[in-house]
Amino acid sequence: MGPLMLDVAGYELDAEDREIIQHPTVGGIIFFARNYHDREQLRALTKDIRNTAKRPLLIAVDQEGGRVQRFREEFTLLPPAKAFAQSNEGKSLAYDGGWLMAAELLAMDIDLSLAPVLDLGFDCKAIGDRAFSDDPQQVIQYASEFIKGMKLAGMAATGKHFPGHGGVIADSHHETPVDSRDNIKQHDMTVFQSLIDAKLLDAMMPAHVIFDHYDGSPASGSNYWLKQVLREDMGFKGVVFSDDLNMKGADVLGSYSERALAAQQAGCDMVMLCNNREGAVEALDGLPQTQVPLLESLCKKPTGEYRDLIKTSKWQETEKRITRLRNEWLDKQA
Repeated sequence: MGPLMLDVAGYELDAEDREIIQHPTVGGIIFFARNYHDREQLRALTKDIRNTAKRPLLIAVDQEGGRVQRFREEFTLLPPAKAFAQSNEGKSLAYDGGWLMAAELLAMDIDLSLAPVLDLGFDCKAIGDRAFSDDPQQVIQYASEFIKGMKLAGMAATGKHFPGHGGVIADSHHETPVDSRDNIKQHDMTVFQSLIDAKLLDAMMPAHVIFDHYDGSPASGSNYWLKQVLREDMGFKGVVFSDDLNMKGADVLGSYSERALAAQQAGCDMVMLCNNREGAVEALDGLPQTQVPLLESLCKKPTGEYRDLIKTSKWQETEKRITRLRNEWLDKQA
C-alpha cells in the first residue's frame, strides 16, 4: 500500500478522483461530512473507490462522537469522550461506544475511525470535550475500554495526538502551537505508554505541536519524537500516521511536497493531506513511489452489511444505551 492518504471531492467520484485513487502512491482515502448524504450513497461510494483502486486501500473517517462525527443522519449519534468519564457506568459505556462506532462503520466497508483521542484536559481549542479526562489514569481506563470495544467489532485503534495536544490552548488547525512544558514524558505520555504496553494501539497520530523543551520541530515532522521516543524508547511497532498536513500547524515544514517528505522521513508510515487538491497533487508528485506493507495490518476483515447489523439484539441494546448517555450529556450542557 502507498504512503499517502487523500480525500475525494463529494458524494461520487469524479474523473480526477479516479485518476488519483489509481496512483500507486495513494494508500488511503479519508471521508468528510461533504462525502455523506445517506447510507445508500456512502455504501455506493466505498464500493466505487474499492473497484477503482483494484488493490487494498484504507478508507478512514473521523467518527469519534460529539462534535467530531462526520456521518450523522442514519448513524447512531455518539456522545463526546468526556461524557463517558462523567457517567457512573462510564467504563462499560465506553466499551459499548467503541463497539457501536466501529461496527457501524465496518458495516459500510470503512476500515478506520481515527480514534480515540488520548490527550489530557479540556482547555485546548482543538480538543475540548474530545478528551476523556484531565487525569492520565482516567484516560487510560476509559480509552482502554473504548479500544477494546472497537477491537471486538474488528477495527484497529489509532491513538492521537502523540505525545499530547492537551497542554496548549491554540488550535493546530489554524496555527503551530508551542508547548514549553518539561514534564510531558512524566504526564501526558504516560497514557500513550500504558496503552502501548497493553498492546492496544495499532496506529498513532502525532500532534502538529512543537515541544520546544525537547525538539524544535512539530512532533508530526520530528525524528526525535517519532523515531527515537515513540519507536525506540516506547517500543511502538504499529503504524504512524501524520495528521493532516494541510493544517496550519504543519506550515513550518515547508511546501506541500516538502511537508509530506519531511513527515515520511521523520517516521510517518502514512502521510495525510486533505482539503487541498492542488497541495495533494504536489505531494503525490513529490513523494517517492514506495509501498508500506505495515499498512495492511489496519485493513478490516469482511463483515455483514449495515441492514443486517441493525437487526441484531446487540446493536439494538447498545444503541439504546449510547443514545441515552448522549441525551443525558446534552441535558447537562443545556
